[in-house]
Amino acid sequence: MVAFACKAGANTLDPLCALKKQSCLLRDHPERASASASKPQCPKLRMGIMSVVRGREKRLRFGAIMGHDQIWKDVIWTFFEPFIRLFLPQVAGHLDFSTAQLVEGEVFTDVPEGRRREPDVVVQVNRTDGEPEIILVHIEVQSERREDVPYRMWEYYSLLRLRKKLRVYPIVVFLAPGTGGLVSESYGEEMFGKRILDFVYEAIGLPDLSAEAYTERDEPLAVSLSALMHSAEGNRIKRKLQAMQRLGSANLDDARTWLLAYVVDKYLVLTEEENEEMNQLMSFDLESPERFKIGLMNSWEKAGWDRGIEQGIERGIERGKHDLIVRQIRRKFGEQPTQLIDQVMAIDDDSRLDDLAERLITAATIDDLGLA
Repeated sequence: MVAFACKAGANTLDPLCALKKQSCLLRDHPERASASASKPQCPKLRMGIMSVVRGREKRLRFGAIMGHDQIWKDVIWTFFEPFIRLFLPQVAGHLDFSTAQLVEGEVFTDVPEGRRREPDVVVQVNRTDGEPEIILVHIEVQSERREDVPYRMWEYYSLLRLRKKLRVYPIVVFLAPGTGGLVSESYGEEMFGKRILDFVYEAIGLPDLSAEAYTERDEPLAVSLSALMHSAEGNRIKRKLQAMQRLGSANLDDARTWLLAYVVDKYLVLTEEENEEMNQLMSFDLESPERFKIGLMNSWEKAGWDRGIEQGIERGIERGKHDLIVRQIRRKFGEQPTQLIDQVMAIDDDSRLDDLAERLITAATIDDLGLA
């Protein structure tokens, strides 16, 4: 194994430096390793770094099961409120997030061409200002910048507006550079020398944003999405470890941890040489439950790594849906008896959960949910 050295005066809580020191300690002085592991001088070392070891090995399988588009849909809907607050704080102040409901199954078909188009994320939510109003927030995720994006955003707006009879706030998220960060873009049409259409939508170019500006925020979503942003920190191993540690220490359930950690692992890609260094750094025993009781690995093991990744994903997502419905019930109707909450958590039919979520939109009282 290659020997590593940290600069004099380096921060002892630096995860990369701490990990290198621990690796060398285990190599050269195995008898001191167990004693050192129990000392609190490097508390961050015990966070979610294990995700890099097993997460990288499972990434392709995980992505194949979930699908690229579905992962982004789940991330944005699951973290809808923090997403809006992070990138559009001026909009967040006008929305009642306790009323937010995911609008699913909106598929538009062209006739006679028969093309099927499905918007990525559509959320129905109440406004908090002015006259009572329900609006739609449409969020589209684009892996690359294409010339037809402005037209497609206008097209989705028109179709949703006509079908739902609700006003629509359009947003596009770009995963490729070139947007300029947080900007407004538009689609327009002219005829006979006059501007007859001027459609404006919000654009969020993640690669054009500064990672440092978001990793400092006390918000797990910001930490996760910083993996797609440009950074002055050239050491990608350090960036990845820091992100995983932050997620490992966040107060998230299994489903949310899975989604955010996957984004970091997929988009903060290491070279073969960096992977080799990562493997060297992590060659010491990371399986001891006495030494690693917190962080991502603990969450992932509970979610089902050892029992099968497919079952873990399904259980994590199902648990997340239950949690969201319970949270919305409490926000809308206040704290409820434990018996009612247990009844919701015991629902094992996905269609019943979807029906309950739809009833929450129009329910005036808790009895309207039909849980009694």
